Amino acid sequence: MLKFYTLTQEITPEHRRRIFPLLFDWCYLEDAELRNHFQQVATLEEAEVAILPIDLGYYLKHGQKKEEERFIQSAKEAHKKVWVYSGGDFGTTLSEEVTTFRLGGFHSKMNANTNVMPSFINDPYEVLLTGTWFPLTKTEKPTIGFVGNAEGSFNKWLKEFLIYGKQSLNRLLKKDPTDWQSFFPSSIIRFQMLQKIKESSRVQTDFIYRNKYRAGATNEEEKRKTSLAFYQNIEKNLYTFCLRGSGNFSVRFYETLMMGRIPLLIDTDVRLPFHDRIQWHQHCVLATRENYIEKLVDFHQQHSEQELKKIQESNRQLAKEVLNRKAYFIAISKEIMSS
Repeated sequence: MLKFYTLTQEITPEHRRRIFPLLFDWCYLEDAELRNHFQQVATLEEAEVAILPIDLGYYLKHGQKKEEERFIQSAKEAHKKVWVYSGGDFGTTLSEEVTTFRLGGFHSKMNANTNVMPSFINDPYEVLLTGTWFPLTKTEKPTIGFVGNAEGSFNKWLKEFLIYGKQSLNRLLKKDPTDWQSFFPSSIIRFQMLQKIKESSRVQTDFIYRNKYRAGATNEEEKRKTSLAFYQNIEKNLYTFCLRGSGNFSVRFYETLMMGRIPLLIDTDVRLPFHDRIQWHQHCVLATRENYIEKLVDFHQQHSEQELKKIQESNRQLAKEVLNRKAYFIAISKEIMSS
């Protein structure tokens, strides 16, 4: 059982949406299963891990950098491991002396103490889709789907460039503490790559382009309809195209795994969860912007129908049993306790 210490006075209703993900289940949901693997203690001296309770960006943006530094320094002086959550699309890199949890970033630039978390996805079959899950059979050509923001217009490029310029200026002026980013107009690049797939005679495509997030849905019924169309597209296609968004990670990648389908993930120097333990090439088609059509076709041809069904089953099991929030942190705790 892993003993942790945190600043309980900061766990308030106002901080619910920015709290360290483990503490969300522990404090707000009071999950019973976690009690078998973690124990909250009252003092730093009793703990094995000190958890900074709120998203790092909150401290840095709200003039509380000294409070964050004081907490980390106290833990280090007590020779305790420190866990920090850096939320949002971009995240912030800290020293190697703390363990950082974040959604994305660039693998070649992150240190060994940076843990990439999955995007924690609710099972669509429990909250949205009717019927039960089933694996798809193999077709002659690989069938690939996509529903989302993809547009090739100059106006879209200009809009993304202006957003990038504002973000870069804020980083330069120290108003934004997140890591520096190069310009990556994701919706433009996504559209261009999807068009190349459509032009290929070796692939069967099923694409629905949106020019706004969730097709501009503004109420719950519209959101439900767009979500339904999104997941139905994944459900009926063996593969789904997955490319990073603003941050260097793809939520669609984890949604595809949860649906028990196979992601075609474009590697933009990504780091995946448990990258040194999970054999990710067994769960997805990992490709570059130069070879993604060839990789998709080769993967499809090299696997039998039985193998493809097993991959689909394995992906859904992985998402449900390993990449959910509780299981993720339980696995981290077991790793620490066994070291």
